[in-house]
Amino acid sequence: MTGTRALPATTAIRMTDRDLVDLVTDDWRKEMPDLDQAGVELTRRVMRLAGILGDNLAAHSARWNLTKGEVNVLATLRSVGSPFELQPTDLKARLLMSSGGVSNVLNRLEGRGLVERKPDDNDGRSSWVRLTPEGSELALAYARSWTETQTDTYRAASPAAVTRASDALREVLLALGDDEPPRRESRGAK
Repeated sequence: MTGTRALPATTAIRMTDRDLVDLVTDDWRKEMPDLDQAGVELTRRVMRLAGILGDNLAAHSARWNLTKGEVNVLATLRSVGSPFELQPTDLKARLLMSSGGVSNVLNRLEGRGLVERKPDDNDGRSSWVRLTPEGSELALAYARSWTETQTDTYRAASPAAVTRASDALREVLLALGDDEPPRRESRGAK
């Protein structure tokens, strides 16, 4: 774990409606009352949530003997439907990974027999990455397990609150220019 605390157990009794960010923000408001803290508060909460969830994902992935990057590649390939393939540039765009990062993850997954790379018949400079049957089964089983873990993670929050938070974050991300990348079909979908 990277130092962030685990999410509270669903049976924990809440003593306050304030979180750690409220405490930090209050302190800054005393020191610098002229600064608008709204954006800073959002950033602190997003970073705190990212840390907590990142730790949860790392722990969950380790139980499957996978890294977060490997999980993300497997899940992305499985999510696009049969034949479960994309080009490395599409993986890079969807996962916000560097080309080298994608390449390293693909090398590891290919070594484990979970993905295979095939040259693009129409462009010799490009290739396609496809889940093997074993990779597809693993990705599906992991997705089920991770979804159950997420359900447990957010159990203490109402489904409406989770949906509102997700919708609000989408609005902020879109305002920051984080639009959906163009969707390209796989070879088998044509």
